[in-house]
Amino acid sequence: MSELVVSLFIQILFSNQSVVQGDSIPQSDSIPIGRITYLQQVNLPTDNDRNGNATLYFNASRSLYIHHGVPAKSYSKQTEEFYSVRIAGDPEGFPIYKLHGEHKIFSKIPCYLSKKHCIVEDTLGDVDWIIDPSERRRLGVYECRKAIGKFGGREYESWFTYDIPISSGPFKLGGLPGLILEAYTLDKKVQFLFVSLEISSKLTQLIQVPSGLPVNMSYKEYIKSRNDHSKNVEKEFLAKGFKVSVTPIKDSIELIEDK
Repeated sequence: MSELVVSLFIQILFSNQSVVQGDSIPQSDSIPIGRITYLQQVNLPTDNDRNGNATLYFNASRSLYIHHGVPAKSYSKQTEEFYSVRIAGDPEGFPIYKLHGEHKIFSKIPCYLSKKHCIVEDTLGDVDWIIDPSERRRLGVYECRKAIGKFGGREYESWFTYDIPISSGPFKLGGLPGLILEAYTLDKKVQFLFVSLEISSKLTQLIQVPSGLPVNMSYKEYIKSRNDHSKNVEKEFLAKGFKVSVTPIKDSIELIEDK
């Protein structure tokens, strides 16, 4: 990483802290000091409708991951097997909001409980990372280190930089002593590839909690509740002489065990 970029990052970071502590010019900690763009590529039956560029806006205390490939509105499409699939849309891009110090994640997901989308809560940094002390790699101007860890039932190889000591990254990944610039599963079915990183005091996107219905459940708890609900719907229709099949959510970015 160049000395100029390091210097700029430190100046912005500490100037933001000093402004927040000052009495005359208060400043919200929802203002980002930088953004990183990833190319999200997911080769799975679900979640691939969010492929394309995604952006993580970050500052010292929080970050916000936004999928830009998500349609603004929900729609249905017919498949070659002659059944309809509903594609969930969201004008906010199904954001994932992270509080670094509190180790919390609030993510917006499609919801069967309400016409609104739901907000589920998970733990940030819930990964047992093993940092490789020898392997290094450059992404842009940043020197990165390699770490291997398991999250959501999948094993990831991640590349993070100590130059930006912020414990966040793409999707729900985090918990390393630096920003994750690139990550992918070992089978390459899920990839968050580095595109660019910008440090700036002029970013207009605020880092805020997504709009939606809080359900006081983790993602896994919500998916189990959703799948159980689907099974009950099938039974109710079957009792009335109708056969309806609702596919449970299993093979997504986060693997859900069906016990």
